[in-house]
Amino acid sequence: MNAGFYRAFEDRYRGSRELITQRLEAYLPFLQPLKTLYTDCPVFDIGCGRGEWLELMKREGFTPMGVDLDEGMLEACQAAGLPAQKGDALQALRALPDDSQVVVSGFHIAEHVPFSVLGELVSEALRVLRPAGLLILETPNAENVMVGTNNFYLDPTHDQPIPNLLMSFLTEHTGFVRSKVVRLQEAAALHDEQARVGVREVLSGASPDYAVVAQKQAGAEQLEHFEEVFEASYGLSLDDIALRYDQGIEGRLGKLESSVEEVRATFFEPAEFQRLMAEVSQQQTQQLLAMKEHYEATTEALHRQCGAMQEALSQVQAQAEAMTQERNAALENCHWQHMRAQGAEQQIEAMRASTSWRLTGPLRVTGRVVLWPSRHGKAWLRVKLRHAAPHARLWVARRPAVRRLAQAVLNRSPWLTAKLRNLLAPDPTSVAVDHQHGVIDHAPLTPRGRAIENALRAAMKKG
Repeated sequence: MNAGFYRAFEDRYRGSRELITQRLEAYLPFLQPLKTLYTDCPVFDIGCGRGEWLELMKREGFTPMGVDLDEGMLEACQAAGLPAQKGDALQALRALPDDSQVVVSGFHIAEHVPFSVLGELVSEALRVLRPAGLLILETPNAENVMVGTNNFYLDPTHDQPIPNLLMSFLTEHTGFVRSKVVRLQEAAALHDEQARVGVREVLSGASPDYAVVAQKQAGAEQLEHFEEVFEASYGLSLDDIALRYDQGIEGRLGKLESSVEEVRATFFEPAEFQRLMAEVSQQQTQQLLAMKEHYEATTEALHRQCGAMQEALSQVQAQAEAMTQERNAALENCHWQHMRAQGAEQQIEAMRASTSWRLTGPLRVTGRVVLWPSRHGKAWLRVKLRHAAPHARLWVARRPAVRRLAQAVLNRSPWLTAKLRNLLAPDPTSVAVDHQHGVIDHAPLTPRGRAIENALRAAMKKG
């Protein structure tokens, strides 16, 4: 659970500090006699939360100390300057000395721990309490139907609801001399015996919370101070609300029956009443017959619709089967084509791996070279040769032996010489003209060399 989540959850659903403090004041009648028995009144609160109980105890003259594991809750206590520390409730109780506290309290802590841990908490509380000291354990009341079935599970940290009879028995079995179930926070309007109780009140009217206030054994003169608060009744149980609901229903039914009898005695003679009842019976019979005919007609129409739907379903199933067959056939055809393609690939790979393919490789290369000019055209070949000619002339000019051999070949073949001159004639667009001297430059420069030369000439003109 994210840090601060539980504090934000409590702030939204538990109520404001003022509201909680007001509710906690219900326990003050139990605590006031302790001031007459002890001069110091230390109170230990387990799961102190935001610290409303600690604040109330300080206001009433007690000396409280709280313990909690939630950092967000402890921040609220620290902000209010309340004495609280981080720690496990059971370990903190075990660390306290015997007979050191007048009150051990735990508000909405019992439902968060397993029952075995709750038993240890009650046992440790009995040990640390002084004679006549009080253990207060408050928890949601499962008697309230809305709480027991819904609101209890709103808190994700809750373990399980604890019935008040079980909680009370636990304290008495542990060794407390007596315990009192204090039901809390019911609507004030329900305390009015004349208030109407409906189903909503039965479901949610019982006290939403209760507490078991258990007292440690002490002398009779000490326990006598608490007789009045332990003998009083607190809150509303589900039985109380349900009984008042039944009584209200019975009262209203009795009034209704009396009214019917008065109307019958006032307006109808026995014979007239029987005649009216017979008419009513006849009308009801006719209505039932009409309803029966309507039901039979509706049933027949539904049967016809079901038959049509079954027929349409059969057609759809037949179409689906036909489409399935077509799909299977298409898949088989695809598989066959795939197998053919794989076979062709294997044949091509076998051919490329064969000795005849490797031996005819040079012949294929020679054919591509021979056919290459014809595929691109004479004009394209002429352009390429013109681009290559300056490089070839430079290469031949640097090699006298090659130049002599080429000159000898050209001297013996005037036709070849003419063809080469025509083919290697410079492009008019690339011929450089010296406009100052009127001289055409046929120097064997490459296009890049020609560009460099033109750049140099432009620089010289600027200078």
